[in-house]
Amino acid sequence: MVLVVTFAVLTLAFTAAFWGLSLFLQGYLYSMPASRLPLRALVGGLAVAGYLTMWTFVNTRADSENKYGTFFEFNPTGSKEITQFDAVRYGVNTKEEKTVPYKLKTGTKTPEFVDADGQKFKLADSGGGTITVALMIPDADGKSTRFDAEMRDEPRVGKVYSTENKLFKEKGGARYLEGETPNVVFAPSSATLWIAMALNALLFLAWFIAFFPILQYFAGHSVGLALVFGILTMVVLMPLLFKLNKLKPAPPAVAMNWSGIVA
Repeated sequence: MVLVVTFAVLTLAFTAAFWGLSLFLQGYLYSMPASRLPLRALVGGLAVAGYLTMWTFVNTRADSENKYGTFFEFNPTGSKEITQFDAVRYGVNTKEEKTVPYKLKTGTKTPEFVDADGQKFKLADSGGGTITVALMIPDADGKSTRFDAEMRDEPRVGKVYSTENKLFKEKGGARYLEGETPNVVFAPSSATLWIAMALNALLFLAWFIAFFPILQYFAGHSVGLALVFGILTMVVLMPLLFKLNKLKPAPPAVAMNWSGIVA
């Protein structure tokens, strides 16, 4: 419903802007405005408003924020939430690894994973006896993929995390998790990058089409106007449209806890 309102408001606003601007600007540049200007303004408004609404829909319905945003803020990375993983714990003294399963606890404001005893997941225990060196994430086929922590060895300290976010990177892949909040797997995508760039480039084409073939500006003037209005749209209008049309988060799903009781 919000998208429908967005389209209607944009169409009215652009139609009025095209009409008023062309009455003045074409009268100044070409002695007289184009014929049937009200109709041309309406068609131009529908064209630009339709494209902006489509772009808003694509970006706000993506699986991560600003996945297909503007050049100034897009994040070409997909994401997938997880509800369980196995933590590979390294014994500082024993030099051995052991695996501890964790599941997402429901009913908390922030994501929290607990083991079979209800103990909250921590990257390292308070006594310094063990540290998490990898996370095993289950895939759709029932197998698990290992995500190794980025770590380095420090003299007299041992293994420490190399990055501030304590990243865990997929072995042999590009996906990663952030150790402090391991409820989301991020997946950088070159395809997403190209799609986002295409959406940004097509914005200027939409403005050019509105000015050149529809409103009958000369080609040179249309290019200049498309650049100006395109940049203004990216900087001012699109962030506002993305914010207003952003979907509200869904309520948490009912899940089973370790004892089989509904949480």
